[in-house]
Amino acid sequence: MTKPSFFLRPELLPVIEATPEQTTWDLPSMRAGGDALLENPHEATNRLEVSARGRTFIPEGLQDNAPILVSIHGGGYVAGRAAFDDAKNDELATHFGAIVLSPEYRLAPEFPFPIPVDDCISALAEALERFGYERPIFVMGDSAGAGLAYSMVSRLYGLAAHVPQDEGTAAQYERISSMIRGIVLLEPCIDPRMSTHSSSLFADGPIWTRCAAAGAWRHFFGLALATGEEGKELEIPEALVESAFPKPREHMREVGFPPALVVVNPVDPLRDEGIALATGLVDSGCIAELHMFAGTFHGSLSVPDSVTWEDICSLISRFMTENY
Repeated sequence: MTKPSFFLRPELLPVIEATPEQTTWDLPSMRAGGDALLENPHEATNRLEVSARGRTFIPEGLQDNAPILVSIHGGGYVAGRAAFDDAKNDELATHFGAIVLSPEYRLAPEFPFPIPVDDCISALAEALERFGYERPIFVMGDSAGAGLAYSMVSRLYGLAAHVPQDEGTAAQYERISSMIRGIVLLEPCIDPRMSTHSSSLFADGPIWTRCAAAGAWRHFFGLALATGEEGKELEIPEALVESAFPKPREHMREVGFPPALVVVNPVDPLRDEGIALATGLVDSGCIAELHMFAGTFHGSLSVPDSVTWEDICSLISRFMTENY
């Protein structure tokens, strides 16, 4: 049987050739391929502040009520750096007049869940101490970054299972969560079970593959395979998955879970898990919207100067304005 041919937007095709292979089974190679992207660093237009927690772009003429946009980078939970997204985040700061924070979260498997999620929360807490608690917050992520965005917001709202908290932490989480106005999830990576139709249909990518996903999830949850079983898919305990990515629950809106903007790609193994999340949020009483642009594939949503990226920015702009 001949495998069907899927439409890919021509202007985005160079992304496939330019993207290093996502070898989650060989992390030194995968990380080295990504680091090569920093050979020509972006020269920021806005003021850039760098700390151990992350990189922050501050627009000129910052308004007192300007929002904080948390922009979490992808990389399959095992690779990537905040600096990889400098050009995008610099543009977002200019476009929205927002303080754009890119957390420098630690990577799996050296630092498995929940450490990367806690790092993102700590980066946001540091930014609030720096810029004040009166600003509205929007949380945005791409791929694994979208997974961390959903996980951290769920954690802040007390929806993640089995999260021990002292009184001080609980009070801080409540204060932060009360300021979150929306969450933007681009091609979210949130289903360790890899049980969807699209996960099988697009197992070979382009760019992100089922094999890469299996390795990423194993690393993210700190689960090792025996020697010689590196290609094997590992069953992850349900309680662990629920702690990281809780299923939308009935009446989540009553606890204040923020409106969500979800964008998926038609040609992407992660497509159906993003669709399921958006519809699950709606079924749980939350405000959510779902978008899919023809011809996009994993990793193609934020290509500079592309029609797709212009559409994404327009969506985010309208979404932020409506929920400000």
